[in-house]
Amino acid sequence: MSPSPSPRKRTRVVLLILNTLLSFTLYRVLLYYAEQTDETFWSFVVMVTYLILLLAFTVAFLAYNRFFYRHGITCEQLPPEWSAERKCAFIEDGKRRLDRSRWMLLIIFPLVFTFFFDTVELFIIDPFLR
Repeated sequence: MSPSPSPRKRTRVVLLILNTLLSFTLYRVLLYYAEQTDETFWSFVVMVTYLILLLAFTVAFLAYNRFFYRHGITCEQLPPEWSAERKCAFIEDGKRRLDRSRWMLLIIFPLVFTFFFDTVELFIIDPFLR
């Protein structure tokens, strides 16, 4: 039997679900109102805004974590001229950065889901319904 998830992990899952529902609902409502005006400009603005948010948070997450080049490195893989303290600090810095930036994933994943669902709807579902 697997151990139950910690309260912190449960909170993250609940926040992820709520953020996904909020992001998707807001996206659909904004697109609905944009379509009611019969101007494609506002639909374009909504899509581009979501895309810019997704790209900005993704690039910020990757840059802050230094593109994960510290992830999965062991002390043996680091230069031998480094002291043991420097090697441990290097590895711990990577872990600390990942832990501090996890909140960005609560924004990135809902935006990815929103774009994924919109893509499936536009290119798979709509062509078969017409």
